[in-house]
Amino acid sequence: MTFTTDNQDPAIQEILERHSPKQEPPNLLTLPLELRRQIYSHLCPPTSLSNPIPNVGLSSVSHTPPPLSLLLVCQTLTSDLLTYFYSAAQWKLIASHAFNFYRIDSTLSNFASSAVLKRLEKVELVFWFDGALLADYPSLKTAAYCNEIKNRAKRACEILAQAEALRVLVVSWVDTTAGKAAEEKKGVLEALQALNGSNVQVEVGVLEWSGAQAGKEREDWEKMVRGWIEDVCVSAAC
Repeated sequence: MTFTTDNQDPAIQEILERHSPKQEPPNLLTLPLELRRQIYSHLCPPTSLSNPIPNVGLSSVSHTPPPLSLLLVCQTLTSDLLTYFYSAAQWKLIASHAFNFYRIDSTLSNFASSAVLKRLEKVELVFWFDGALLADYPSLKTAAYCNEIKNRAKRACEILAQAEALRVLVVSWVDTTAGKAAEEKKGVLEALQALNGSNVQVEVGVLEWSGAQAGKEREDWEKMVRGWIEDVCVSAAC
């Protein structure tokens, strides 16, 4: 028997409507993952944010964190948003001399105890040889500031070895010194051995040296530094 709604008894109509399955309107969390990630990409755009966590030695993060108003909606949405954010974001740590302006959290103890550590998936570690600093402190020798850089980078790697979600470490080298003491600086990369035995994938990031001219000289220098990074990672089985 088929019921129609034309000229139907109102009582029967009410019964049918009450017991008919209702279509719930879709909401954000019922959308396919691909669509949710597209939406989240607009909420967390790739915009660099300096000093994202006060007093923690992370100098920047590549994406805008999720809006607090959405993180307070419900636990499920919070989890979904943060999962996207941490998968997209790249965090930056700078290893440089103690006098450098960016030296926040000098022993990285705040970083080691930060709740964000267990969620980090991609980190860029920058070995920064600051030419302006050396110009201000002419008595500072290459071996001294390289040792400071190495110690900070080693401490960073020791902490990152405990980061459960870490997938990728991007190693960058920025040298604004005028001298050509590249070989003397090579030893700072030994800090990467603190990641020995981890499953972290090491990638080569930015390679900059103000002393190299464009063309073959720059190509040769980049090839040399890239080789150093790759050799250290192979020996440490990063």
